[in-house]
Amino acid sequence: NDSRVFRAIVYNKSAVVLHMLRRLIGDERFFTGLQRFYERAKFEKTGTDDFRRIMEAESGRNLERFFERWIYGFGVPTVRVTHEVERNPDGASAVVLRAEQQGPVYDLPIAVEIEQESGAVRRVLLILDDASVELRVPVEGRVRKVRVDSDETALARFVR
Repeated sequence: NDSRVFRAIVYNKSAVVLHMLRRLIGDERFFTGLQRFYERAKFEKTGTDDFRRIMEAESGRNLERFFERWIYGFGVPTVRVTHEVERNPDGASAVVLRAEQQGPVYDLPIAVEIEQESGAVRRVLLILDDASVELRVPVEGRVRKVRVDSDETALARFVR
């Protein structure tokens, strides 16, 4: 029925949003924050704002926009990610990743895999926390392929 579908969407979105928060602030801070929230929730009535404040204290980062967009808001960001390979005369190379958001700015971590000709794979997180961001990733040798949202966990609409 419709209520089961709605619950599945809400629960699945919640899991993905928590995963994105974990990526945004890092494993150690995320799990320490969860432990602090759990300890507090055992003895007091707590809510989303309490969870946000604890995660902000752990991460040292203002998470108001993250919670506004992902917890209280609706929709997903529209994102365009491009890349280019820069080669220096000395043989060093870098992949330059550029991401632009259209519309409201969301805080969004995006997994990117850079596959080199040797078969080696470099995994990085491209953290979107502004309308446009750039990340320079040093690589050795030629680049075979760049996969954006390689683990398919970013809640976003990707456009070319």
